[in-house]
Amino acid sequence: MAYGERSGRRAGGEYSAFDKIGMGLAAAIGIAVATAVDLVQSDETSALFVFNKWVSKLTDTLGVGGVPLYGVVLLLMLIGALSILYFQPITFRGAFVQGFGVLAAIMTVAPSDLGAPLPGSGEGVATTERFEALPEGQDVEDAFGDEINYRPGRNGASLYPVAAVIQPEQVGGYTIRMKIVFPEGLEEDMASMIRKGHLRGRLHDETTGRTYNLFRNSGADLVYRNNTIYIVTRLPDVDPQNDREETTLAARVEAAGYKITEERFSAREGVNPIWEIQMTPGGAPLMLQRLQRPYRY
Repeated sequence: MAYGERSGRRAGGEYSAFDKIGMGLAAAIGIAVATAVDLVQSDETSALFVFNKWVSKLTDTLGVGGVPLYGVVLLLMLIGALSILYFQPITFRGAFVQGFGVLAAIMTVAPSDLGAPLPGSGEGVATTERFEALPEGQDVEDAFGDEINYRPGRNGASLYPVAAVIQPEQVGGYTIRMKIVFPEGLEEDMASMIRKGHLRGRLHDETTGRTYNLFRNSGADLVYRNNTIYIVTRLPDVDPQNDREETTLAARVEAAGYKITEERFSAREGVNPIWEIQMTPGGAPLMLQRLQRPYRY
């Protein structure tokens, strides 16, 4: 079927190659504008991040490497441009609107993924309440240290070795203690930054394939003091029968005023050493940084 026969407005031969290229560009621009709106409105729930994960998995398998987020946008624009050969819009405005429609249809294929909430840390590990209840003059680092842990006792606060407060039945899984250091501090209240999308974080277990949201928890302990975010959580061993004693974790932290940082950590079953992540001040606005990097989780 020649281009234009669907509409009945023109004979197929009346649409030149330049007409078709123009329609394709209009549809691609429609996709680009809709993508920008989606990234701003949906924030981290945007399906683009899920598409990026799928595409990066495919390209990693092929040995090409991860595709940055802008590569996914270009791919969607190409799909929008080619879609005019089937839908055959008859005006540039129609092609532009069609781009919006194509993106909306594609987005239904990839539901948003916020990541699972961080699980609780369990008894015997420093918790937010314990951080807040520290006696005067007791620094949070002491409650978070490698060798000692804070636990309130009957006669006031006490310090105990980690091994003394972790019960044998609680060792299953991976107790993770993270320190995310912001040398210049956060630009505003942490809760406000999370709400605005100016502070994001992911924790990915490469063995199980599970991804957790660092700042969306269901019992994990989190506190911000002295330009540092302290997080304590215990990731479950989803298959205790396989005697898996270690796993590899990957973390990505995004904060306004800092470069997006991604690091890996080898975790062993039980209580792990402190995992410290140093954020680097500077970098482009977060939106530009996000477009330039691949999202695998």
